[in-house]
Amino acid sequence: MRLKTAAAALAASAVLAVPAVAATPAAAAAPAGPAACSTYSNYVSYGASCGGTGSYYAWAICQNNKYVSGPVRSGGVWSYAYCSNVGSTLRSGGYTLV
Repeated sequence: MRLKTAAAALAASAVLAVPAVAATPAAAAAPAGPAACSTYSNYVSYGASCGGTGSYYAWAICQNNKYVSGPVRSGGVWSYAYCSNVGSTLRSGGYTLV
């Protein structure tokens, strides 16, 4: 009788030790975002344009240490950040995916 109880307890603990894994479809793992981005800069502005379905905006750090950003865009429309709006020239720039 004692052996049957031990075997039953062992079998129950083995069932609890197996983790349950839920299947997740690959498409639900991450939303589609921009496929590729192009950038442009000159002495007073920084711009970005990204393909795909995600949104993005360009930003710039100006020589006078001010931060400026362009409007949020999507679908390959250019977003520009203008240092000329704060009376300065471009030091560096980039873009952020949102």
